Amino acid sequence: MEMATCTFHCSSSSIPNPRSTSISSPLPVAKQLYAFTLPSSSTAKITTISAPRNPSPLTRQSNASSPKPLKPPPPPPPPKQRSKLMRRSNIRNIPGPAIDKDGVNTSPIVGREIATVEVPEEHMDPVVELTGKRLEGTTFLKQREYTLLFNDWPQLLQLSIGSQILILGQAIHAFLLKCGCQNDTFQGNNLVNLYSKFKRLDDAHHLFDEMPVRNTITWTSLMKGYSDIGDLESVFHVARDMFCSDEKLNEHTCSVILEACSSLEDRRSGEQVHGFVVKSGLQENVFVATSLVSLYSRSGFLGGAEKVFNDMDYKDVQCLNYMILEYGKAGCGEKAIGVFIDLLSSGLEPNDYTFTNLISACVGDVGVDECLQLHGLAVKYGIMGETSVGNAIITMYGKHGMVEEAEAMFYLLDERNLISWTALLSMYVKNGRGDMALDAVLKILDQGICVDSSCLSTVLDACSECRNLELGCQIHAFCIKLDFDSCVNVGTALIDTYAKCGSLQSARQVFNGLSGKNTASFNALLVGFMEQHRDVEEDSMVLFSQLRSSGVNPDFITYSRLLSVAAEEACLERGKSLHACTIKAGFEANSTVSNAVITMYAKCGSIEEAYQMFNGMNSRDCVSWNAIISAHALHGEGNKALSLFESMKGEGFAPDELTMLATLQACSYNGLWETGLRLFNEMEPKYGTKSGIEHFACMVDLLGRSGNFSEAIDFIHRSPFPDSPMLWRTLVNVCMLSGNLNYGMLASKRLLDLQPEDAGSYILVSNMYAREGMFDEASKVRTVMNDLKVNKEAGCSWIEVDNKFHYFVASDMDHPKSAEIYAELNLLKVLINKTVRIDVISI
Repeated sequence: MEMATCTFHCSSSSIPNPRSTSISSPLPVAKQLYAFTLPSSSTAKITTISAPRNPSPLTRQSNASSPKPLKPPPPPPPPKQRSKLMRRSNIRNIPGPAIDKDGVNTSPIVGREIATVEVPEEHMDPVVELTGKRLEGTTFLKQREYTLLFNDWPQLLQLSIGSQILILGQAIHAFLLKCGCQNDTFQGNNLVNLYSKFKRLDDAHHLFDEMPVRNTITWTSLMKGYSDIGDLESVFHVARDMFCSDEKLNEHTCSVILEACSSLEDRRSGEQVHGFVVKSGLQENVFVATSLVSLYSRSGFLGGAEKVFNDMDYKDVQCLNYMILEYGKAGCGEKAIGVFIDLLSSGLEPNDYTFTNLISACVGDVGVDECLQLHGLAVKYGIMGETSVGNAIITMYGKHGMVEEAEAMFYLLDERNLISWTALLSMYVKNGRGDMALDAVLKILDQGICVDSSCLSTVLDACSECRNLELGCQIHAFCIKLDFDSCVNVGTALIDTYAKCGSLQSARQVFNGLSGKNTASFNALLVGFMEQHRDVEEDSMVLFSQLRSSGVNPDFITYSRLLSVAAEEACLERGKSLHACTIKAGFEANSTVSNAVITMYAKCGSIEEAYQMFNGMNSRDCVSWNAIISAHALHGEGNKALSLFESMKGEGFAPDELTMLATLQACSYNGLWETGLRLFNEMEPKYGTKSGIEHFACMVDLLGRSGNFSEAIDFIHRSPFPDSPMLWRTLVNVCMLSGNLNYGMLASKRLLDLQPEDAGSYILVSNMYAREGMFDEASKVRTVMNDLKVNKEAGCSWIEVDNKFHYFVASDMDHPKSAEIYAELNLLKVLINKTVRIDVISI
């Protein structure tokens, strides 16, 4: 390793106390040369070389923050051989310090000794920066030798911490030991802080134990070190010892202890510290009060945090920023805006942290106009050059669907970091632009930007959005290469990608390989069961039981997805069991779970239980109303659905697109075509909801069921989707149900022209002809379908027997009891034929 040499000028004289010794009394100064040879893998090695004596008066500043004087070590014997690192040119005749009338040293150079330290070449830049600013005019010994002031050793320790150069700090420690000042409190505090910052708490505690005199700073530095490494038990232990030793706790000590109370279990300890703060009169200190706000908000007691915040007489920008941040975490965007208004009213200047926290807090609680106003304020206060503010604005625009504005903000950033790219990727994914997100991923890799687990998780979300299994597998390999596959967040994203792309087996393998399974990873796996329940060999309930046995507690998302699986499988008994589990787990009041229970009962044919569940909800949202309206619509209770629709509006809920679709379906299934037509025409002007293709398809079905086929065709031609196969397929289906072959043939010709390779369309047209007894025409359609080699995936039916599902497909022989099943079917056919003959004879 290439080494560079730094030379320190320093004094090892014994400096008298200015209060007890006359400043004008000169003291002898021993000028020596200390050489520190510091290879990176060994302890500092010190050699000394005698130097000429030059008496000079030295004194110490009365400032309490200045270092205490160093006592000279006994004169060492001259070495047998001069170190290779030292040369005669190292010794310079440096003038002594100048002392003013108040006894303050005003000379640029305070010392009379030289210390030479070897520093690795890659760590020289920060040393150059410090010495270049502090030592202008000093004669350099050679290109890599620099002269430092004696009293600058505290700054050198800070340089060691800031630049993460441990060996530089060890060199200073060795020098202080050589000077015999290890019992000095000031030097001890600095060294305890040094080793604490480098997370070497054993060394820090060893120094702490050897200090004969400690003060508040000593105890606080040690506690801060333990807090930084997460050893909270040691923090509390040191705090108790400090209190028992009658050492005074200041605002910094209290803040360190409060920071250690990070969990709900530690909140009682934090409340005890809060009581001590009030008793000591420190509650008005903004530093302590901010730590109390943090304590209560971290432990989920936002009310306590608000009380401390509101009781503060003085709040600085940092405290206000922190409260905005905590309101954002709690989802209280309006309160965060209120704090921001108070900040502006008090005359304080918001900074980049203010806007970053505020924009992040208000993402879900403000409209587009407010977003633009926040952006304008950021421009007004001149902080748009901060990358963090730009990243927050990208996220804000993305959540409001303003893709172009988010892109413009991204490209206006002066400096883009990985968070900027991740925000852009997330914006694309959440707005259904997965292809654009994948293009951005390639740009990230082309620019050589090092990705992290958050970025990779967002990339996998893009693969999931696009159902791009091939790219998802490549990203999986990339994660393995970067050793991110064991990360829970990345693993959860991989499970979600495989599950949504139809590879449930791969998703299960990733889940099994996770070392730290959690609720989120299990919920991602449930997506595969929801989408492919027919092809899943493993029962989701078995997996659910294994999850609970392993100690992972399911959350409301777990139960809502399991209920969705039960609804898709029309499994009422399983749904009831899950409903009981949600009550036992305390999630019955959760609106997401309650809505899933309503849908489950409705799809399982138990409309009474669905309505009972809805009626018992303490707080309903728009999804709750949509679920119950849709339930009654599917069960043919159109008038009840319309009544619920009116009740929904009466309680102040605005109907959305799903509400209108469920209500139109209710009108269609019950022949209320005039009411349905009126509601459709009122969607945008009265309710502010846009009509989608599903609403147009529902209106085609409604007009067809009412016998208005000519109006249905005109409606399709006037719609924004005149060439949509979905609308023509709906018309063919309703013609088949109504037995109107003329309009059915017209609609089927248009449908097959639009989708000549869709198997479902041929099957629908063939069934229409067969239903009207036109078997030759039905056979011709089937022949054309076979000639085009168009295949349709067979539909299936299933039943549940003894908690096991049995699936059946036409002409299927895969079931293990197919022989018995077909024998029973043949017996039923015989019985049916006999019954028909008896009826004919009786007639």
